[in-house]
Parts: sequence; structure tokens; C-alpha cells
Amino acid sequence: MGDSSPEYDPEYARMAAEVRAELKELAEDESYFFSDDDPGGPRTLQMSTGLCARLALYCYYLQKGTAYDFRYITQLHEQTHRSFTKSFVTFEAVNAADRSPITFETCVKHIDDQVTFVPNLWWETQICRVEGSDEADYEWNDGAVNDYYKGEMPKWLSDNPSAALLCGILFCVTSSSRLNNQSFMTEKNGWLPLLTEFAFFTKWNGPLSPAEIEDCRPLITQRVVVETHGEGEKEPSDKLNAANAIFYISFECVEDPTIGHYRAVVRKTMDGKPGHMRLEVTCSKV
Repeated sequence: MGDSSPEYDPEYARMAAEVRAELKELAEDESYFFSDDDPGGPRTLQMSTGLCARLALYCYYLQKGTAYDFRYITQLHEQTHRSFTKSFVTFEAVNAADRSPITFETCVKHIDDQVTFVPNLWWETQICRVEGSDEADYEWNDGAVNDYYKGEMPKWLSDNPSAALLCGILFCVTSSSRLNNQSFMTEKNGWLPLLTEFAFFTKWNGPLSPAEIEDCRPLITQRVVVETHGEGEKEPSDKLNAANAIFYISFECVEDPTIGHYRAVVRKTMDGKPGHMRLEVTCSKV
């Protein structure tokens, strides 16, 4: 249809083209490469991107059974969309048992809006693999996740959730000394501090820079209650590493000048695909 057609409105066509272009989420790409002299890059990238890398290792451990410790980021490529960011991260890690080095690749889709201060943030790993492998599936299978773990984030538990504990719905780790004890924090349980860091980042992302948030570590995890629904755990403690779980975490930040005490709800879900894990987080100061 050309300009001579009576049905053609050039002004409408121009406006429609602009609307289509605006609605299409054209990614703004940024890439970072870090040298041996500057492993991990600037501190403004280390906190948020480091969390993405460590979440990928958490997912890898739950699916593969081998624990790795994060070392530093070597390459970062980010696609910024209208409502989320995709971070493609290459990073170095070491085997927790024999300290042998290995290079990982991950893609994490996340929202960490520093402008609107949304009440909860989320991260979703789409790839978590050893560098050079072909394992990749970017599509999240929402139908594979129990509806119990969908919808609005849960509210904080009552101070005495004894009935749910007796029914086996909840598992509680109450001792601060136990939660921060090296013998308890084996590779099976050692991911709990990571969830606490995600919670603290969620609370202060925006008001504080990533470098300022990092300076507030270490955080002291005081109490963790884990809730699951039909995950088939053999022992109550298995809830800590269930594929789908809701964590209620009390913690404090010793570097906070007001000695900040916090409550966080972290919902972790997995759709069964390799490299896939979703983390949704809310956090408030008590």
C-alpha cells in the first residue's frame, strides 16, 4: 500500500512505528573485560555481579553435587531491558575440596532497580555451566513449579510457629553460634550466608552503592526457618537444600551504626532444567 492510497495516513504510520519501536525491548549492551592486574573489576560491579556468580554456584551445587568457591569475575556482558537486566558472567572458582581452579559461565536475569526502590528483588539463573560446555536453555518452565511457591511473597512468620514445626512444614535453625560456626557451615549448609547477603542487598540497593553494601559485611545470621511444601525430604534438615523452599531469616549487621536488625523472606524455586534457579527476596529493618 503506497502513499497514494486513501487509506494510508503517513502521520499514523509514523506514530505506529514509534510505538512499535518503544514497545520492543531493545537491549542496551555493555561489556567489561578484567585483566590479571584488576581481577573482578571495579568495586561498583563486584557486589551485585558477584552475587549473580555465587547464586550460579549455589544452583550448580544443588544440581551437580559439587561445591565451588567463587574467586573473581573475568568478563561481564550486560543487556539492560525495560524491566530487567541480563548479566552474562564469566568467572573463576575453585573446588571446595581440593582447591583446583575452574572457569564458569552464567547468565542471570534480574531486577535490582535503584530508581523506584521496589519492595522485593528477584534473580533467575538461566545458565550455570563449566566454560565451554553447551548446556543452555533460557526459557523458564513456570508450570514445573508448585503453585504454593507462586504469587505474592509470604509474610513474616509468627514469633512462635510451633504448630507448623510439629507438622514438619518448617525446619528451624535457631542458634546464632551454630549458624556462624564453621563446623555447621559445611558445603551442605554453607549457602545460608549467601541468602542473607541477597537480603541485605535487597534492603539497601539504591540508598547505598554496591561498594558501601559490601563494606557492611560480614552479616550475622541469627535464625533461619525453612518452609517447604511436598518436597519429599527424608529428614527435616533436608529442607535446607530442597529444590523449592521459603527461608525466613533474621540477621544483623554489625557495621550498621544503629546495629541494624533485619527480617528477610527468601523464596527459592527451581524448574528442573539444568542451570535454572529463581530467588525472590524481601527484607525489612526491625
